[in-house]
Amino acid sequence: MKQDEQPLKLTDLDYLTGDHHLQMMKAALPYMNVSQQRLFSMMIKMQELRRTMRLFQDDQVAAMGIASAARPAASPADMLEAIKPYGNTYEQEMISLLSNLLRGISTPVEQMKNFLSPEQQSRMDTMQLMVQAMQQGN
Repeated sequence: MKQDEQPLKLTDLDYLTGDHHLQMMKAALPYMNVSQQRLFSMMIKMQELRRTMRLFQDDQVAAMGIASAARPAASPADMLEAIKPYGNTYEQEMISLLSNLLRGISTPVEQMKNFLSPEQQSRMDTMQLMVQAMQQGN
């Protein structure tokens, strides 16, 4: 794991498609030879895929808040806040920045870009395009 990376956190989907037996199998992988690792890794992922498909067939997606009629429509800023804990420190900072921009708290994007390095400006442009694409999809 890189120095800037945090341990992976499980999402609601991970909890719904996995179980402790699959986690035990994953923990045992380093103690197997390569061919066994390959086989068991594929078996684990196939089981997770099978559970995911069953989840959507059984209309259990409401448990995750997907397509829930009782829930108000989420904004792109809400989605950014939901994905923020899964990013590294730099990504979390960028997500916070974008989220604040979307909520109207920060200064205009063009003024802010003047304070960013060219690489950061490029990343900001990419994120803006992603947010615009999401807004057009709604």
